[in-house]
Amino acid sequence: MSVHRWIAAGGIALAVIAPVASLPGSTAATAQTVRIATSRGVNFVSLWGMGPFAEKQGLRIEMIDAVTNADQQRSIQVGGAEVASLGYQSPAVMAEQGVAGLKIIAGLYLGGQNLIMRKGVELRAWKDLEGKKIGRAPGTYAQVLFILAAQVNNVDVSKINLVNITAVGTAELQALKNGDLDGLVLFSPTVDRGVVDGYAYYPPCCDISSTRKFGGRNQVLAASASFLRDRAVMLRFLKAYVDAQQFYMGDKNRAMEVIGQYTGVSREVIAEALKHATWDYRVDIPTAVAVAKEGPNFGFTKTDMSAKVEDYFDLSYLSEVTGRPRAELDRIAQ
Repeated sequence: MSVHRWIAAGGIALAVIAPVASLPGSTAATAQTVRIATSRGVNFVSLWGMGPFAEKQGLRIEMIDAVTNADQQRSIQVGGAEVASLGYQSPAVMAEQGVAGLKIIAGLYLGGQNLIMRKGVELRAWKDLEGKKIGRAPGTYAQVLFILAAQVNNVDVSKINLVNITAVGTAELQALKNGDLDGLVLFSPTVDRGVVDGYAYYPPCCDISSTRKFGGRNQVLAASASFLRDRAVMLRFLKAYVDAQQFYMGDKNRAMEVIGQYTGVSREVIAEALKHATWDYRVDIPTAVAVAKEGPNFGFTKTDMSAKVEDYFDLSYLSEVTGRPRAELDRIAQ
């Protein structure tokens, strides 16, 4: 049957509807709370919508609205959350900062960030980027992937007119629509809104997630040192997470309902966004290592921390929950 479950998010209660069975003795009053720090992204539905699945495991989910990877990392480091979403550059950042105890326990999704172009501006090949005015938010993983993809495809990046923008999206979309920008590199649902509204398009030639070396890896799930020590609860949490992801992958209509509740994004924009991302609980350690080598070039680390990246992954919990060996969980084939 369908029932309402409530999750707290930045002080705001959100109703999340999902089909669950009645659970004798499993109530918000008696369940153990797990706090998750993450953003209200379209592709985070497995976290924002996992309340009913967590309840089956005797857990209560409390969502903490944290916009950036840095905010999310800080939240679990200082004890503000037990679990947080992070980016593929985060292990290198944590290694340089000397962060101890925290481990990446699962993946979240691939894709969900890309280049869009203003209609009327033709982009038939990567080289056509030269001379174009492209907005990108410095420090974001989207702009890292964009530059790496351009370089792999023999673009002289110095010939691209790169314009610094914020990651908010509203003013940036207006600049694209007005002709102040030829293209924009950002995340869903911002880029998808431009496409749905009719003044932008995804150039078929130039998917920033298409390079063999870096792909479109995007977000992972990390746990605090204190949470990791309670293995039984960790396993119950991951069981709920995997169940939630599998459920929403199998029922995109229900997924769009839940996404609309916590994002406020229209169904049309959500539908477009879901075309450009893949939810996956696996991680890709080789990609995290490759990204770490680029840290000094992009400024998210001062030195190459790639040798320490793998130490931040612990997939033993995920392996136990899914019944899959680590070798099937630590990389994703292109």
